[in-house]
Amino acid sequence: MDVLLLGKEEEMMKDGISRRSFFKYFGLAAAAAAGIAGPKKEAFAARDYPSSSSLWQDRDAYLKDIIAWIPDIPLYQKKGAEVIGTVNFRHLPVNQYRKDGKSLVSLVYAGPDLKKDIKRAVDAIGGFGKALRRTDRILLKPNFNSPDPPPAGSSLDFLAAVFQVLQDEGYTNLTLGESVGGPWGPSERVLKMIGADQLTREHGVKLLNFEEGKWMDVPLNGEFLDVMAYPASLQEFDKIIYLPVMKTHFLAGFTMGLKLSQGLIHPADKGKVHADNHIFVAQRIAELNKVIHPDLIIMDGRRSFVSGGPAHGLAIEPGFVLASGDQIANDVWGVKILQQWQAVNKLNMYAWQLPQIAQAVRWELGARSDNEVALVRV
Repeated sequence: MDVLLLGKEEEMMKDGISRRSFFKYFGLAAAAAAGIAGPKKEAFAARDYPSSSSLWQDRDAYLKDIIAWIPDIPLYQKKGAEVIGTVNFRHLPVNQYRKDGKSLVSLVYAGPDLKKDIKRAVDAIGGFGKALRRTDRILLKPNFNSPDPPPAGSSLDFLAAVFQVLQDEGYTNLTLGESVGGPWGPSERVLKMIGADQLTREHGVKLLNFEEGKWMDVPLNGEFLDVMAYPASLQEFDKIIYLPVMKTHFLAGFTMGLKLSQGLIHPADKGKVHADNHIFVAQRIAELNKVIHPDLIIMDGRRSFVSGGPAHGLAIEPGFVLASGDQIANDVWGVKILQQWQAVNKLNMYAWQLPQIAQAVRWELGARSDNEVALVRV
């Protein structure tokens, strides 16, 4: 496989570590973690800004806080009245973005015209029309997790460009739906802090906060997960587009197309993903996708974490936009790109052997090897 020359020389940290000097210091970067200190239960706001104390201490405080918070917050308690009952919901579309039996993944270096580059990325694998009809009710799933700036979450300029491209193509029934992660909620608060409510109003896109609707228990019958609650509103959409950010995750190794499904499940069930002292987070993330696949993935890889994540870490700028109809193929190529930058979050192995990818392959959620993936460089 060809080794791609990724990214560009630039300043990556506030104290001036360049890409070249990064390789000298990347061992220290392993200490970067996602959590932020906030030991007081009443101090949600403490998670909105980076801490000045030890990053590993922050990580431990973050994990302890999750355990302390969940039992005490009504939002994280799964009441029977909130769940409409067990539903055999399935959104498992056939991947339309294939050629010669291989899943297509496009790789576009993003320039100043982001709207044009997003269209180029999708056109390179067959265009929006391969999977979408203009009459479809389309759900757009971003990567909002905390109020922290990109790459902690979806960039508003990226979302705006996606809205505009879709609308230019004639897709007008668009909804942006999300439920934020961990102790940063409730989602209403985070969505307002990020500016998602204003962005959707400006572009004529509906905003859906999953926490405000009903839920449905869906059987997964997985190796690590049995039943999880998904938004009942998912049944109202014809097509789903995932809009992940390409970055590392201090527990799951990475968060891209597969992990985006965690933003769909009930807040109480998110705790199940982190059971067993977080040992099987990656495998459980894969199993969340047993009942739901996106019809299209457009991933923002312009700015990424190569350590830490999801909220804080060492950020670099690979500069890419990727598109695919296959979550596994998309994520494998995202991992390969981060590995070119010496990403340190449990990514020091062959991409297909990573627990998140291997478990997804086990359940046949997409491509099974490099032989079943074709990269389209634009």
